[in-house]
Amino acid sequence: MSESDARPYLLIDIDGVLNPLTRGTKPAGFIRHEMAGYDVWLNQQHGAWLKALGTWFDLVWATTWEHEARLIATVLSLPLDMPVIEFDRDSQDETWKLNDVRHFVGDRPFAWIDDDLWSDALDWAEERSSPTLLVRVAPHRGLTQSHVERLEVFGRSLMGTTDRDPDDPG
Repeated sequence: MSESDARPYLLIDIDGVLNPLTRGTKPAGFIRHEMAGYDVWLNQQHGAWLKALGTWFDLVWATTWEHEARLIATVLSLPLDMPVIEFDRDSQDETWKLNDVRHFVGDRPFAWIDDDLWSDALDWAEERSSPTLLVRVAPHRGLTQSHVERLEVFGRSLMGTTDRDPDDPG
């Protein structure tokens, strides 16, 4: 099987996506956890959504947390063995994770959810020959149902399934 025939990756950021970056009141459903010396606000619904998206995607951490993302995985009941992209923190790209993401995904189809996606990432995504979906989230709100629906439609389209399964409650 070639890279382009493999299941697509879903690259997942944490801060700004699963952990909203806002002072004061957090969106409904978020609970504070102390992890690695930080206050992290997580919503169990995110774990359920990501597990459901795992039907169509291979889930991958694309976060500054790198291997410490397993702490988040534990709280959200996600697999502890998810691949992790390691980043060159000295990148000069506008989207500083872009070069390492480019190297990791190769020609494989993928979707990327992050709050830090800029014109260089959007231009690269447009130029790729493999299916690519970039989902930029508002860092104060994080991942929402509408983002998940876009990801599901994309994943289903790559698997040749565009209709919702009537027996699937998700």
